[in-house]
Amino acid sequence: MPKHPLRAAKAPAVLVTAALLAAACTATDHHDASRNSLASDLERAALDRSTTPLPAPAGAPPTDRPLTADAAVRTALSRNPSFRANVLMAHEAALVVDVVALGPTPMVMLEIGAPITDAATVPVLALLTTSLTDLITRNDRMEAASLRAQAAHLAAIDAASTLAATVRERHAMAWQAQESLRLAHLRLSLAQTEADRESTLAAKGLASARRDQAGSALLATTQAQLEQARALHITSLRALAIAMGCGLDRTDWTLERPALPALPERELLSSSLETPAARMAIALAAATRIEAGLIRSGLAQNANIGTGYMQDEEDMRAIPIVLQFALPIGGEGATRDERASLLEEAAGLRAQAALQGAHVRLADAIDREALMRAAADALERTTLAAARAQQDRARALAQRGAVTAKERDQLHLACLGAESEAVMAHASACVAAAQRVAASAGIDLARQDDQPRSASR
Repeated sequence: MPKHPLRAAKAPAVLVTAALLAAACTATDHHDASRNSLASDLERAALDRSTTPLPAPAGAPPTDRPLTADAAVRTALSRNPSFRANVLMAHEAALVVDVVALGPTPMVMLEIGAPITDAATVPVLALLTTSLTDLITRNDRMEAASLRAQAAHLAAIDAASTLAATVRERHAMAWQAQESLRLAHLRLSLAQTEADRESTLAAKGLASARRDQAGSALLATTQAQLEQARALHITSLRALAIAMGCGLDRTDWTLERPALPALPERELLSSSLETPAARMAIALAAATRIEAGLIRSGLAQNANIGTGYMQDEEDMRAIPIVLQFALPIGGEGATRDERASLLEEAAGLRAQAALQGAHVRLADAIDREALMRAAADALERTTLAAARAQQDRARALAQRGAVTAKERDQLHLACLGAESEAVMAHASACVAAAQRVAASAGIDLARQDDQPRSASR
């Protein structure tokens, strides 16, 4: 005996409803895991592989003790608004994976008719449908979303290392401005002593008016240099404050001399393809290949499946099975293939460009750091060391009356000039080192993560 149509329809209706409920109740902890791993990786990339949790937003650094470069970076990681926005985008990309894991959102349609004539019936229709395309392509879309979330994670790491480099650069330049201001004060003091000495000798007829004028000119020059150094110091502190996210706070910090990081390994350049920028390009290219495959297969066309309940005025009831899909007409299929091919080719070219860019960026940073370190070391060991030795010798001879105070002060001025050059060279080496660290950041993360982070499928 054949089954009643309504009874025959119950089985597929139950299956469709169960699929909808299962999709709606699916849960994933991918975002929580991504949030924790991102916070750890940002710290390790920006703060010498530290495993301390990312600092929460806090106030500006205190002004009662010297501000170190690491403290400035930590403040920037917790307060720089542009960087925090990048971190939120990485979390948003992780949430997209959760959205795919949760499955398609069921759609409800209710239809109730209103009779216009006496002979008309009043239909009642309730449908619960879901995207068949989303159900079929769920695994591929999960993989593509996971790759894009991984790319966003790597982009945040690259942003953290870039921000750390920017803060360290500005910290080094602000420290240089601070030391230049200190040396300018010392030069002004020596110039004032020289001007007073020449003025006193000229008043006694022991020096010419030309020497007196030369002393006054030197004093005016050093005063102008002091004002320039003061303005540069204020400007550099403001630039540092902006990078740290403290542009609206006090910036009268005393900066600690920045230390040069350890020299990189010789084989560092061969690992350039493991940098965040390179790995991000590879992940995006892989995601694009998956998405292009969906386009080429036609599965990207939206199709819906569902079931519901229908009843009319005569109490006739039914359980409809709904299947809705689009039919490609004309040359849509050929266009679809061409579009997928173009997407794949463009993604591959972008990945190649990113890999080359990462390699060249790291190579330039390594060469620049080596050059700046050599220059700073040479100035410290030769020019500055010789100037200090001469100053010490002149100071000892002046105590025995073997050289004049003027000769001693002239050697002191020369020593201040050498110290100023050494300060500038050290700051430049710190800037170059920060750029190299930024260019190579994340390599240690890549070596520890043999498999890319992605949501479980």
